[in-house]
Amino acid sequence: MDHLLELLNQFEVNEQLFFLGFIMVSTSLAVMTVAFIVFGVKSPLKRKLDEIRKGADSHKLKKNSKIDNTLESLAPMMTPKSSKERESVRHQLMHAGYHDADALTIFYALKIFSFIIGLMAAAAFYYFAPDLKNLRLAIIGSIATGLFLPNIVLNRIVKKRQSKIRGGVPDALDLLVVCTESGLGFNSALRRVADELMISHPEFADELDTVCAKIKAGVEMSDAFEDLVERTGVVEITGLVKMLAHSSRIGGSISQTLREYTEDFRDRRNQEVEEIAAKIPTKMIFPLLLFIWPCFFIVAIGPSMLSLTATLGK
Repeated sequence: MDHLLELLNQFEVNEQLFFLGFIMVSTSLAVMTVAFIVFGVKSPLKRKLDEIRKGADSHKLKKNSKIDNTLESLAPMMTPKSSKERESVRHQLMHAGYHDADALTIFYALKIFSFIIGLMAAAAFYYFAPDLKNLRLAIIGSIATGLFLPNIVLNRIVKKRQSKIRGGVPDALDLLVVCTESGLGFNSALRRVADELMISHPEFADELDTVCAKIKAGVEMSDAFEDLVERTGVVEITGLVKMLAHSSRIGGSISQTLREYTEDFRDRRNQEVEEIAAKIPTKMIFPLLLFIWPCFFIVAIGPSMLSLTATLGK
């Protein structure tokens, strides 16, 4: 045992061999990725299935369908075994507007590509900047960035889309009130609002169009709106869903319900704006202390201090 410890202590890592091994691992992963794509595109089974689909006059294949199918062979490398984590990522993709069945597969395949790019960036740091002080930190940071970059981008897309949907809710409510009070039924009014919002708020208009299609297919109005909340992740619409469900259950006036909810929603938005405005003076203290007040003191007290030091110096 002591002899083995002495051998381990005498062992020295050759940096050149380490770099070559690192390049070999990155190149092997890149070659494996290209091989998966090539074999997926040239798969006889998939070509036969495509011929059967064309012969049966089913839906036309998209131009990028081959690439989408080959990504299925890459995704299991990064797909987590936990079903809870997979469902969380699936909900994030749904909130971002990706409702396709293969969205999860494409996401994990993109994580593989970004991870390989991170490995290549780490190899470039090791080769072109070996004298960098924080070389290990740069290598670990590039690999971590390549691994978690798709999640960061997905979170930003989700927040941006939810913000756009929240911005379209007040206009949609006002239009719904006008349409229902003018005599249109709720389904017709919802369809009209979806058509009107297609230019100003296309994301929310697309979701309302899905709600209209579900209601037309026979889904209950409350269930269709609950699916809307689940698809978008915008919890602000939950109150509207509950009010509409209660109104349809007791047979109340939907137009009056919408008007009352619109007023409450407008008051809530005004309170949120007032809360943000009340926080501004507190947030401005630190920029004032760091950037504005030093400049003010230099301009106000600087000349008098210079003249005072000149006088005392004489």
